[in-house]
Amino acid sequence: MSGLIERANRAGERRAELRRREIATEAEALGGIAVVIEGEQVVLEGRGLLDRWLREASIRNIGRMGR
Repeated sequence: MSGLIERANRAGERRAELRRREIATEAEALGGIAVVIEGEQVVLEGRGLLDRWLREASIRNIGRMGR
């Protein structure tokens, strides 16, 4: 049973890593945003990022799942 749990954990970790990369790619495509993956976090940086976040829905929706 522990082998099954370990495989499930590894699969979940792989899916989470892929999702972090997808989020980073999506943010970088918007331009003017620097993206760094730090452990389990995706950190967005950029001049005026807060103002852009308030004005542009595309930034607010980064990483949201459409499900």
